[in-house]
Amino acid sequence: MKGHSKKNNAFEVVVIGAGPLGWACSHFLTKKSIRTCLIDSETAHAAPEWMHRGLGVFWPSLNDPPTRAVVAHGPDMANFLQDFCLRGRSRAPDLLGTSSVREARTLRIALEPHELVELQKAAKNHLGLAESEENNQQIFTEKANAWVLTSEGKSFLKSNQSSYLTTVQGTVTTLEDSIDGCRILCADGSSFTSEMVIVATGHRIPQLEPWLTQMLIPMSDILSIWSTNLPASNDKQPLALRTSSGHVACVFIPEKNSTGACSWVLKMTGPRFLLPQAGAGVDLSQNIPDELLKIQIETWLKKNLIPKVAPFISEKDFAADKKIEIKLKHIGFGVDCLPCDELPMLGELGRQGRVLSATGWLGCGWSAGFEAAAILSEIIHSGQSSGLKPLLRPQRWRSGMNDGVTGMT
Repeated sequence: MKGHSKKNNAFEVVVIGAGPLGWACSHFLTKKSIRTCLIDSETAHAAPEWMHRGLGVFWPSLNDPPTRAVVAHGPDMANFLQDFCLRGRSRAPDLLGTSSVREARTLRIALEPHELVELQKAAKNHLGLAESEENNQQIFTEKANAWVLTSEGKSFLKSNQSSYLTTVQGTVTTLEDSIDGCRILCADGSSFTSEMVIVATGHRIPQLEPWLTQMLIPMSDILSIWSTNLPASNDKQPLALRTSSGHVACVFIPEKNSTGACSWVLKMTGPRFLLPQAGAGVDLSQNIPDELLKIQIETWLKKNLIPKVAPFISEKDFAADKKIEIKLKHIGFGVDCLPCDELPMLGELGRQGRVLSATGWLGCGWSAGFEAAAILSEIIHSGQSSGLKPLLRPQRWRSGMNDGVTGMT
């Protein structure tokens, strides 16, 4: 594609959704001088709203224990998915600026016997884990560290202040693709046309591409932020960790409070097993967590997680439950997207090859989104990408559409 001037809301590419994937796509496209429109329901500003949401962690590996991917999809695909996350994580400093991210030591913790078995197998088979810590056989170190978004990153972007980018605040209601191009309709009545579209809001794909309704399943989780009395200092390295079979992902970040004292703040997704309606097919994003859920999470943190983590982030002994103080700062529900065969989706959605998307990374969307954006942008620019594995293409389900079979691989 070659850049041309905008006329009557006509663009070369329209990107729907300004999350990590959508923002990174617009960045790569405009760097290639491709006229791009970025449409998001929450913000039309240069500093994207996604930087204020979620954990702010670019993970170096899959969320679930990697042995699960081996069982489900074989060792070759498992290693490909692991490397995909690692490549996306490696892009964070270049895309956001080194002052916007901090490297975080990254751990896996086994809280149950079956989790320990999974992590031991992953370490033995070189699936992203080193051997367990000498003083704690239940804790494993990931070979590559995560990157964590800093507070500075929320206002600074090494990004696309470009004449090739137009940002629009709006909610897309209809997406039409034909041999002649794409037409995008918004709730306020505005419309846009483009040669290509990238749908970068995973949980909304079935609304815009109804043929995927049975293949893409919502998956809700809890996002909470807690202050603690664990002492810290500004120069302390953040700590990122995952546990409970991937159903808990969190990061400890040193932050100053209103008195100027520095302590650890915990940002966490999960535990999903405490949700009133856990599992696939549940969208709780419009609900408000009740008091019982808050109490259950606080109890679980004090009893199970923080005592194991405290030795890694504090010189003092906070192992005793009575010494741990945590205070809830924020809690809410989010929704992710799970493909029915549990393989991420990347590639063409529409029958004309004009609609592209990526989703289904379940907790690794920030890092995977950056790599997926590079691949989608390359497909638009040159018509192909060596980074796309054919098995990830949404067309893997087409063969089973007519007889009601999902076409799972």
